[in-house]
Amino acid sequence: MSTLLEMRDIRKGFAGVPVLRGVDFSLQAGEIHALVGHNGAGKSTLMKVLGGNYPDYEGEIRLAGEAIRLAAPREALARGIAIIYQDFSLVPDMTVAENIALGREPRGHFSGTVAHARLRERSRQEAERLGIALPMDVPVRRLGVGAQQLTEIVRACSQDVRILVMDEPTARLAPAERELLFATMRRMARERQVGIVYISHFLDEVCRLADRITIMRDGSVVETGAGSAYTVDSLAQLLVGHEIAAPASSAAPGEAAATDGMALEVRGLGVAGRPPADLAIRRGEIVGLAGLVGSGRTRFARALIGDVAGTGSVMVDGRALGRRTPERATRHGLVLVPEDRKAAGLALTASVEANVVASSLAKLLSTAGFVRPGSRPRLALDMIRRFAIRPPDRRKIVGKLSGGNAQKVLVARAVASRPKVMILDQPTAGVDIGAKAELHNQIRLAAREGAGILVISDDLDELLELSHRVVVMTAGALGGSYRPNELNRASLLAAISRVASDAQTGSENLPGMA
Repeated sequence: MSTLLEMRDIRKGFAGVPVLRGVDFSLQAGEIHALVGHNGAGKSTLMKVLGGNYPDYEGEIRLAGEAIRLAAPREALARGIAIIYQDFSLVPDMTVAENIALGREPRGHFSGTVAHARLRERSRQEAERLGIALPMDVPVRRLGVGAQQLTEIVRACSQDVRILVMDEPTARLAPAERELLFATMRRMARERQVGIVYISHFLDEVCRLADRITIMRDGSVVETGAGSAYTVDSLAQLLVGHEIAAPASSAAPGEAAATDGMALEVRGLGVAGRPPADLAIRRGEIVGLAGLVGSGRTRFARALIGDVAGTGSVMVDGRALGRRTPERATRHGLVLVPEDRKAAGLALTASVEANVVASSLAKLLSTAGFVRPGSRPRLALDMIRRFAIRPPDRRKIVGKLSGGNAQKVLVARAVASRPKVMILDQPTAGVDIGAKAELHNQIRLAAREGAGILVISDDLDELLELSHRVVVMTAGALGGSYRPNELNRASLLAAISRVASDAQTGSENLPGMA
């Protein structure tokens, strides 16, 4: 393989704080090169330098032996460098087809017009070549996060790329969609000699896919080696710089939660014409909700808090929620941590303090409508210490934090409000192994403090590790309940697939279900 890309002694800082400290990185044509590291290690910053987002970098970049200076994203794209960022860059009110063709629209018969029929057909064909089916005429704001991710992938892959950078592309994909993506990546590398930079916190995927792996920590490269030379455990140790302690468990796998009484009782909750569902969660119990992308898990969660309309009743700690709105749900102690922290979760231009205390102002920090002096910073600092948010600065703008620390802020806001029930939708998507372990421990601690917790996750290992009980959803219906000690990753995946299959054939009962 020939050398496609060389980045030498790349340095970049913000406000005098170094983020990249002389990084060397190379990529061969036809290679999948994984770039891994803790949140804040500098991976995304390095790739944004390559993408032309940070023209004020120091160091040298060579593309196929030619020294280049990238001053804007358009320059990078013109040289065949395409990047799929962790935070989507789609235009919400444009259709899937229009987003895929953005910047490459076919001209119509008259000057200044677009050939919309040709655009739609070309976008459909580009998705079809990748084995991906998408609703071309639907605005992307109406898609789930998984479908938005697939739209980003099609848009990037449809261009004439020499280098493709994928930043956490599988964080919100279902297992079948991940396998489709991996096959597409291998085909692009082998047949088109595209060099692929793959950034992921899923270390098992990294070990499976990568020809080479570069590990970064604190803005520097720790080492680079052949993908076959690493295991998940060896990578994890290199990422954090020490052995990872075993997590403190809230209960042995499969045991019932210790606290008596119901935190959440849902009866006949139906959303958008889907069948009604019943669910009960005890105080101190962590229930995992598994299912395929599109199974209705997120809409079910949003209906619980009244963010979308739904039939049926919801009781929190023995009290009927009545007319459901997000504000009433929060006052009753029912909080949702949404899957899309950028669009629906955080105020990115506000401080860590403002975000952390947002759900607690009326409930915990105010007297007669006035916020008590000093209560806001005290609560914010308590949560910063509890969740190990870095940097430990309550005035830091959330949009400037790494993805893992931003996710900690989002979960900390929910915990700070002392919820009776906490719904976590993809709580560790896109965070590194260290931040993931910290978030898991905080979820367990919230359960020990008495909260009932519903965890929605595409990470099957996460569900098995965290949950006292796992339920499976398809087409908006809850089809089964398992104890984690009855399952492993393969059998849970089989159960999800079996529930989906049985739902299509009208079967109501599954063998082996509790």
